[in-house]
Amino acid sequence: VKYFSDNFGPRIAGSESDKKTIEYLETRFRSFSNDVSTESFPVVGRSLQHLINFLVWGYFLSVVAYMFLAPLALGLAIVMILIYYLARFQDKNLVNLLVKKSETKNVIAKFEPKKEKKLTIIFSGHHDSAFHMPLFEKKLKQITLIQNGALLGIIMLIIASIWKTIYMITVTVGIMEIVQYSIGSLQITWLLLPDLFFVLAFLGLFLGFYFLANMVTKTPLVGANDNLTSVAILLGLGEYLKSNPSSNLEIYLVSFGAEEPGLNGSKFFVDKRLDELVGSININFETVGSGSLGVIEKEKDNNVVHDSKIVKFIQEVGKKNGYDLPAMKIHYGNTDAGSFSKRKLIATTIFGYGKNDVFDLWHSTDDVYENLNSKILEDAFTLTIHVLKELEKIEEDWV
Repeated sequence: VKYFSDNFGPRIAGSESDKKTIEYLETRFRSFSNDVSTESFPVVGRSLQHLINFLVWGYFLSVVAYMFLAPLALGLAIVMILIYYLARFQDKNLVNLLVKKSETKNVIAKFEPKKEKKLTIIFSGHHDSAFHMPLFEKKLKQITLIQNGALLGIIMLIIASIWKTIYMITVTVGIMEIVQYSIGSLQITWLLLPDLFFVLAFLGLFLGFYFLANMVTKTPLVGANDNLTSVAILLGLGEYLKSNPSSNLEIYLVSFGAEEPGLNGSKFFVDKRLDELVGSININFETVGSGSLGVIEKEKDNNVVHDSKIVKFIQEVGKKNGYDLPAMKIHYGNTDAGSFSKRKLIATTIFGYGKNDVFDLWHSTDDVYENLNSKILEDAFTLTIHVLKELEKIEEDWV
């Protein structure tokens, strides 16, 4: 981890330091495997920043348009909602279509079993690093509130714009007069109500700009824990398998590129070979150099549920060897195992968690080599070797 930190520094996906890291990883992988490959794919390193900028400034233009032309505000607001929905829930960031792309790679080492293959195991992590995200350090519990507040604001803007657009049309064609409502002693005209919704929309815009200013900065991080520790695990496994080849397991070691912009590398890996991955097991590593070790059973942020059997298996192996690994439902963040689980493949992530039960040192300027706990990293590696040995003993068909 120290070598990567000192020689490559921050590794934003598609950057020069990212490319140098990939070249070094490929060389290291070839030192313990005769079957090493890379696969290239396009990436937008600042994907999240571009998305947030587009949505917030689009929201701003919608608010301005409402003051002059409600139908235009309505159209813009609906477009913002659709782009948000596709990016958030369908893994389709349309803003990336407007941005120049660079290239990054997955690095893959394969180990054939000495005898007949019983099972395929994919150990994985990622080599790219993130940008500093202050909200994760200071206001983690408020992130959902801020996001939902801004989202509610733009929904209020849509309601106000629809109402005002209908009024404009009906007045123009002479079909409808202004209607008054009486709430107690308060008399409210039909035109005033959409403007009250607009006030809520304006407050939502304030939250949007606050989110824009504080969610993702331009400061790239070294990412010692997130996720050079996973690279260290993969390199350690490679050296182990060179001297101790499995008798019945086909094993892949995969260092994914572009995890931070949206799990791009793992999605590319899975989509490229989906049929051949059926029945395989993915064990992913994330931030395993500090905090406490656990196994992720659900990623609530993207509604991914991991395979309960492999989660329990790792827990049982851990307990047998003196490690207490809770099965965790994380509220924030995604892992590369999600790219497998979303496609109904067997997967989970072993991770190090800290306060608020999220990834330790996550997207923080404190995520440097000096703040790692070597004992936690050693435990994660030792646990993985135990898991590997127990998988070799399984007689029945896992699937």
